[in-house]
Amino acid sequence: MYYTCSALYFTAKVGLTVGQVGAGLSIAALAGLLGALPIGMLADRLRAGHVYIWMQILRGLVFAAFCLISTFPQFAVVCAFAGLTEAALPPLQQAVVGATVPDAERVDTLAKVRAARNVGFGLGALAATPAIYQGSRGAFVGLVAGNAASYFGIAAALAHAGVGKVTVFPNGAKRTGRFVPDGKYVLTSLLSGVLSIYMTLLVAAMPLWFVRHTAMPKVLVGILIAVNTVLAALLQARFARSSSCVPGAVRAALCAGVALAGFGIACQLAQKPAPPAEAIALAFAAVILLTFAGLWQSASSWSLSYELADPDHRTAYLSTFQLGQSLQMAAAPWIITSMIFRARAGWLLFSVVAVTAGISVRFAARQHRTRPKTRPANRTRAIVEHHRDSPSQPAAPPSTL
Repeated sequence: MYYTCSALYFTAKVGLTVGQVGAGLSIAALAGLLGALPIGMLADRLRAGHVYIWMQILRGLVFAAFCLISTFPQFAVVCAFAGLTEAALPPLQQAVVGATVPDAERVDTLAKVRAARNVGFGLGALAATPAIYQGSRGAFVGLVAGNAASYFGIAAALAHAGVGKVTVFPNGAKRTGRFVPDGKYVLTSLLSGVLSIYMTLLVAAMPLWFVRHTAMPKVLVGILIAVNTVLAALLQARFARSSSCVPGAVRAALCAGVALAGFGIACQLAQKPAPPAEAIALAFAAVILLTFAGLWQSASSWSLSYELADPDHRTAYLSTFQLGQSLQMAAAPWIITSMIFRARAGWLLFSVVAVTAGISVRFAARQHRTRPKTRPANRTRAIVEHHRDSPSQPAAPPSTL
């Protein structure tokens, strides 16, 4: 609900300018960039499930605070905490899933979680429509407060299911060494971050480009977003099945790069003076390719980030992998609007960069072949058996995530 109404709420009801909203988003991206890794390191020292629940509570408090803000300084502070939770929660979720399901089911479980999220995104957009039409501040605040309540509910459900007792290490296990991420892992993170630009393209670049630079009627923007939501919900698990191992994840990264390149070519061809019918056809081709790119990239990142991580510092490594996406979120809006939109062949250059990133993942991920083989599955089994044998520490069912 929040994502559907946030821009209108902050500009029309809170009274912020478009520039101030953009500055707040940049602050959020910077906070996520700086804060995700320390949270991951904290989760490795404490119980990852415990930290995961408290981050959900913090997220609920953030959205509750959005209901009360009235000035830009207040907005900036809340955005910083929002960015921290947005960046910290995905690696925590991945660590908890990895500790509670068998290795063979990890990627499929994450795909189902993402599919459920996409369904929720679509339902939230529908729920927000009457409030946007009604237009009062109370209606908008109700939507944001509903989001806050949902995160408190998630935290309560996770705690009830025993997720707070989940750790990424078996009982009594000792970590070895200090956390020092290797260069190839960081490089893989950055390349995956380049491919994660599909998120920025969907919510910002695609609507702006097709409305302002093509003959496509702007009323179709909502339909394009709906097409993405439906396809993502239906196909996420299917796209993820072939990415449960490193070779499959590498191939998925390449496919994501090729799909992004196809999106760029479609955008380039759709610009004026292309007739409306051609622009519409290319717009639907573009959103389908963008959806496929997102499905491949997310599945690829789930496997690469987990399988290439040092098992002794799993959550910290997963948080390090999040840095690539955080950098993308901070830099991509400016790159798209200031460079790609303005250059004569900007989308073609984007296509070259996307394919290059997809190809380069293969070389960066070669570290997996030389890393000493440590079986995370053994750790997972030990954790699950420990929780199963102890009534006070029940294993968390994946469906609660």
